[in-house]
Amino acid sequence: MAIGKYAVDYEARVNYDRLRKERLQKAKAELDKSGAGALITWDEANIRYLTSYYVTTPMRPAEVQCVFLPRNGEPILFGGGTPEETERRMPWMKGRVHPTISTFKFMAPDEDHLAVLIFVDAVGKLLAEHGLEKETLAIDGTVCGLILNRAFEKAGIKTQHGKLIMDAARMLKTQDEIELMRITCGNSESAFAAIIDAIRPGIRECDLVGIGIKALYEEGADHTEDLVCCSGFNTNPYGWSFTDKPLRPGDLVYIDVDGSSYQGYKSCVYRTFCCGKATPEQKDLYQECYDMLYAGISVVKDGATDHDILEKWPQSPEYWGYDDWAAVGAYAIGHGLGLTLHDPPIISPYAKAVGLPPNELKEGMIIALETYAGHKGGKDGVRLEENILITKDGYEILSRWPIKELMECWIPYN
Repeated sequence: MAIGKYAVDYEARVNYDRLRKERLQKAKAELDKSGAGALITWDEANIRYLTSYYVTTPMRPAEVQCVFLPRNGEPILFGGGTPEETERRMPWMKGRVHPTISTFKFMAPDEDHLAVLIFVDAVGKLLAEHGLEKETLAIDGTVCGLILNRAFEKAGIKTQHGKLIMDAARMLKTQDEIELMRITCGNSESAFAAIIDAIRPGIRECDLVGIGIKALYEEGADHTEDLVCCSGFNTNPYGWSFTDKPLRPGDLVYIDVDGSSYQGYKSCVYRTFCCGKATPEQKDLYQECYDMLYAGISVVKDGATDHDILEKWPQSPEYWGYDDWAAVGAYAIGHGLGLTLHDPPIISPYAKAVGLPPNELKEGMIIALETYAGHKGGKDGVRLEENILITKDGYEILSRWPIKELMECWIPYN
C-alpha cells in the first residue's frame, strides 16, 4: 500500500467508478462465454461485485436480495432496502433497484407454491424485455436451486449452474481490487499490533478476539468474522475457534485475522506468538512451520500450479501423525481471496490425493497459503499464513506482519 486508504482530492487512489465498471465488464464477458442469456444471483459477494450493493450480515442467509444480469443490459437489484433511497445513495443504479420478489425461501415447500410462481413470472418478464426468453438463465447463490430449476423448467425457461461464471469473473483482480486487498491486509496488522500488546497471563482467548475486532473496525472494516485464537493445549491438534481459556506463561497462541473486510475485500492472516519466553523446542516447531510455508511460496508464479506448491509440502498425512489426508485436510492448504474468504482456487493435498487435476495459477490472482506444525500428542502447535498476489515473474507478499521468528510477548520477568 503506497498511498492512503481514504478518498482525497490531491492524489489518485482507489478509483471506485473504474472498480465498478471493470468488475461488471468482467462478469458480462464471462456470461457471454458461458452461453447463458442472463444470470441471477443471491450470493452477497456477487451482488456486491455486480452492483456494489452491500448486503448486511443478517440479510445474507435470508435470500431476499438478488441481482438479475442480462447479457445485453445492466444489472437489476431486487430487495435493496427502500429502492428510492438506495438509488439516491447509489446513483449508478438509477432506475434499476426494485422491491424484493424473492420470498420463496421462507414460504415454498415446492416449485408450485405461489411465492415461487410470482418470482418465476417476474424473471420471465425480464428475460422477455431483453429479448432473452429463449436463452438459458444461470442461477447462483441460492439453497433453493432445485425448486427454482423445476419451476423455471415448467415455465419453459432453461437453466444452468451460474456459480462458475462469477468465479471466473472474480478470480483475476483489477488494479483497484489489488489496492483494496493491500489495504485490508494492512488493517490486519493493526489488529495484530493491538493483540500483542495485550498478550499476558490471565487474558482469555476471547478477550484477544475482541481486541482484534475492535482494532479492525477502528481501521474502517465494514465487517469481520470472529478471529481464530487458540492457545496452549488448544493449539494441538489444529483447530480454528476460540474459548474463554486464559493464557499462561509459556503458552503458544496462534491467531487468524480471517474475514476482515474492507470495501468487501477479505484478508486471512495467521501468526503465532508466545506468552513469555519460548523454549528451544517451540522455536524449532515454529521454524518447521515457517520453512514449510515458504517452501510452498517459493514456487508461486504465473503458470505454476497448485500441485507445484503441494509438492513442496509433506507428502503423507503421517507427517502430522495421521493415516488419512481427510483428517489433516486443513493442515497445509491454500485458497483464493477477494470478496469472500475462500475463493477459487482451493489448494488441497486431499484434493490431489483423490486425483483432482491441477489448477493453474495466473497473474492477478490473490491466494492465501497456510501451514501447520505440531506433533501428535504434543502440547504445542504453530500456524502461519501469508496473503500473496501472483505476478508475471513471481509474487508479492501482501501480509507484512513479521513472520521470520517466533515473536515473544509479555517478557518483563526476563
